[in-house]
Amino acid sequence: MSRPPAPPHLPTVQVAVASAVLAAGMQAILAAGGLRGPADGGPADVLIVDDAWLADPDALGGHPALVAIGSGVWAALLPDLSAGGWAALGADATPAELLAGVLGAAAGLAVLPPALLPSPAPEAPTDLQDDDAAGVPAGDVSLTPRERDVLALLAEGLSNKRAARDLGVSESTVKFHVQALYSKLGVQSRAGAVARGIALGLVSV
Repeated sequence: MSRPPAPPHLPTVQVAVASAVLAAGMQAILAAGGLRGPADGGPADVLIVDDAWLADPDALGGHPALVAIGSGVWAALLPDLSAGGWAALGADATPAELLAGVLGAAAGLAVLPPALLPSPAPEAPTDLQDDDAAGVPAGDVSLTPRERDVLALLAEGLSNKRAARDLGVSESTVKFHVQALYSKLGVQSRAGAVARGIALGLVSV
């Protein structure tokens, strides 16, 4: 009696999120899609994480494929952390988006939901003055000591790699702080962050 043909290979998945309830829900969604954890207890093809890992993103470095749920900051961090594909999904990702993210990351693709894609702004002015004008009011800006350090190094024109070396942290950690600066200062570029920081008295050059 001949054996039936083997089903197409599906990636193994490990869920490593802080909430046990969320983890159980994700595992149920994955199981419904035919996705399971590694049978031998070894490393999975795809690792799913949440914002709890932002405290130490370097711990994820080198994993074959990563799917992060939550903050949009992941879109800037994952390309350097994952050895292969990755997906950055919102906290409200649907079951279909979760499955698409896992399968896309396993296939070596980069997956972003529409909500996390950069908004096209063909008519937006690109000069520094207008980028600065889009910033938030001065009274609403509160930077952590590390964010001030990173902003000061940006003002000196240092690259993320050089800033990481000077601060004794990883390049991924610097990227995380840069993205936080963009969000707090209401800008979209390093030059805009520096200009906004100078205007608010947060950094001097």
